[in-house]
Amino acid sequence: MTHQPKRHPGNSNLHLHYESTFRGLPVLMSHIPFITEYLEGIHETTQLALKAHRRVFALRFDLHFPDDDRPLGSDNTVISRFVDSLTFRIQSARERSRRLNGSAHQTLVRWCWVREIGREGRAHYHFVLLLNKDAYHTVGRYHSAQENTYSRIHAAWAGALRIPVDDANGLVHIPANAEYHLSQDDPAELDRYFRRVSYLCKAATKVFGNRCRVFGCSRG
Repeated sequence: MTHQPKRHPGNSNLHLHYESTFRGLPVLMSHIPFITEYLEGIHETTQLALKAHRRVFALRFDLHFPDDDRPLGSDNTVISRFVDSLTFRIQSARERSRRLNGSAHQTLVRWCWVREIGREGRAHYHFVLLLNKDAYHTVGRYHSAQENTYSRIHAAWAGALRIPVDDANGLVHIPANAEYHLSQDDPAELDRYFRRVSYLCKAATKVFGNRCRVFGCSRG
């Protein structure tokens, strides 16, 4: 039997998960082992979203850095600026809708992210965004003249990088089948979602010890 270490070799504070499910939900077995604490963070964040909203819109996307070496500040400050900017843009859009229409579905903004290092040695982020489905239900068209979820993500990432919006073209990637509509009444969709987002928690491609945070999720 192959030896299965219980802790991550790069960070002994983190535990490794080898089972095919986590808290009854499936994981991507092709990417074992996973980091238990990260699985727990995504699971808890998702459950908090489902407690706050009867239906939840979940979106998976990736954030990349420009190819040049312009100074951006630390990765920690960049991802914090992105989260703050995206949250502000989403909530501001809800407030505009309320003023225009007299009422609007409100949403809490919940999220999880991981920082990974690719084969070429460049950092990138995998991100999961969780919103009230009654307020937001799709990422929208990429080149729409109207503001939508995608344009808010794109503008928030450009702002976090402190570059013009047009210079951020190609730096936000929405993978195929990235949208999920979650509810406690649809366990099959929740299974599909968790299997997909468990990818963020794989132990591979995580680099520790350089003072950059590797995982983050919204609190409360």
